[in-house]
Amino acid sequence: MATYTKAKIFNMALKNLGVSVGIQGATQTDRNTVVLNEFYDTAKEKTLTDHDWGFASTYREVTPTDNAISLNPRFLYKYDYPNDCVFIREVYQHFKEEYLNKQFLQNGGVIPKGYKIENPEKAEFEPASDTQGRRIFYTSVSPAIIRYTKIVKEEAYYTPEFVMALSWYLAFLAASAVTGARVKMSDCLQVYTQMLREATTKDANEGHKEDTEECDWIEARN
Repeated sequence: MATYTKAKIFNMALKNLGVSVGIQGATQTDRNTVVLNEFYDTAKEKTLTDHDWGFASTYREVTPTDNAISLNPRFLYKYDYPNDCVFIREVYQHFKEEYLNKQFLQNGGVIPKGYKIENPEKAEFEPASDTQGRRIFYTSVSPAIIRYTKIVKEEAYYTPEFVMALSWYLAFLAASAVTGARVKMSDCLQVYTQMLREATTKDANEGHKEDTEECDWIEARN
């Protein structure tokens, strides 16, 4: 399996723009490297947001940020985004172990081995920001489990599909500064969109996590 680095992604972006001279490292001070560094974090976050990448998907239990009543008339609770969260995909009611044990008193109050919640109901939620500009979301379940796309800082963990998409979006952002013309931008964006479609098709062929993956906050308790 290929090992990806920031420099390799930079070189892929340059080749996407028709630049034949690559770079040796992502900390160089030449113009192309500086430009790519300026756009890299934005391109990475955008690419992570635009598709539900399996390698960047994680679950976390969250609790309301404070005891104050939510000012949102549609929802009861307010939550902070996790620090590493790029995009929340799903919110669920978190069924605590004590609650589940009560449902299985006939088995001695123990969750049966291998038990999982079939098709857990997703809770409605609404992203927002607080008065300090921090990202929050509202929902009416507490405590809650969220599934979200996280920032993955180490390029070595990236998948080939993600790297290809990222390189094309990075090329799209940097096209004007690197080539001195905007003509390449639409081509790069078109290929990026195609990369996302192919990633979605691959997920469907493999069996997307939303349909097949067990709720691992339950599985972990078995």
